[in-house]
Amino acid sequence: MTLGIYLDKYMSKCIYCLEDSTSTTFNSREHVIPQCLGHFQPLNPTIKGDVVCDACNKLFSPLESNFIEDTLEGVHSQRLNLEGRGSVTMRGKQFKIDRVIGFGENFFKEMFPFLESRNGKIVPVPKSQIKLNRFSGGCRIFLPESLRLIPKGSREFKKLSADMKKLSQKDMAIFAENHTELKQIIALLHEYGVKYKEKKTHNKELKPGDKVFIDEKYDCSINIDIARILAKIAFNYFAYCAIQENKKDILYLPNFDKIRRFIHVGTIGKIKEIIPSISEDPILKEEIDQKKRLIFHLINFRSEGGQIVVRMTFFGLQPIYKVIIGPIPEELNFNKFGCGHGFDPFNHTLHNLSQNPITNPTVDQMRLSFGLFRRIC
Repeated sequence: MTLGIYLDKYMSKCIYCLEDSTSTTFNSREHVIPQCLGHFQPLNPTIKGDVVCDACNKLFSPLESNFIEDTLEGVHSQRLNLEGRGSVTMRGKQFKIDRVIGFGENFFKEMFPFLESRNGKIVPVPKSQIKLNRFSGGCRIFLPESLRLIPKGSREFKKLSADMKKLSQKDMAIFAENHTELKQIIALLHEYGVKYKEKKTHNKELKPGDKVFIDEKYDCSINIDIARILAKIAFNYFAYCAIQENKKDILYLPNFDKIRRFIHVGTIGKIKEIIPSISEDPILKEEIDQKKRLIFHLINFRSEGGQIVVRMTFFGLQPIYKVIIGPIPEELNFNKFGCGHGFDPFNHTLHNLSQNPITNPTVDQMRLSFGLFRRIC
């Protein structure tokens, strides 16, 4: 009898599918903030081992690819080159860009500006590139230097070469800063087996000090799969805080059956419903006072009307997502319930929003900032 209780207490159990280690495996780890959105110091929060099973981790992988390639936030992360890919993939279904570039010719409207962080702002930066239209819609954009780094004969080289050979020349465009670089990029495509021949050249001479006007308008929508990833980020953050509080058991309460089912299968009962809603209210008081958005990822949770509500935003972009996790358990119903953090993807730093900040915190000090009762009243 005693042995049975011991095994049940320490048995791994998935917070999403509720399967335990008798029916599934637990060898992977789950990042609270998707890796595409940056890496953080001194702590990169991950849920390890015993609360997210391998099957669910595998299930979420293609959903995260959808998030990366077909959302404002995901494409922003690629354009900022946070993972050093040197390329951007856009599906062009849920997220589209309408762009005007001040070069005075429609051809340059097709050029895809990358992004950089400058003086607390994210600004577009034209760079030499190879743009490929995809058969399935959308496009892929490569920086030439990233293609040069792929080892010839490697699996990645062969796969990319085969993909590019399937495209007709009308589905390719090269943008280069000068004629010499243009010739080098064409030679690079030849190395990949692509017989690219330039049909028409469009030129725009820029003098030192000239400024380039770039205006972008975004058409964004959220489908079920993207909503599941947003809900998963919210629940992961809450789960990580509960684990740090040594209250992992609350994650399996029926209070959270609705959110876990939505994340796991994309429905709530028999109803298809998108859980995240959109709010325009800034998360931080400092943003309201300064009338300026921080280009951090911000996430916090608290109790509102008896429900646990997570609010989050990425890169300081306008969509502020509001996710209802579920009814607050009675044991958590205290004034100081809540927690919040800022993730700076450019300086790779993690900031506690709920307590007095510590300069250069250690890993242990930062880990202590996560919990269920870290809110300032």
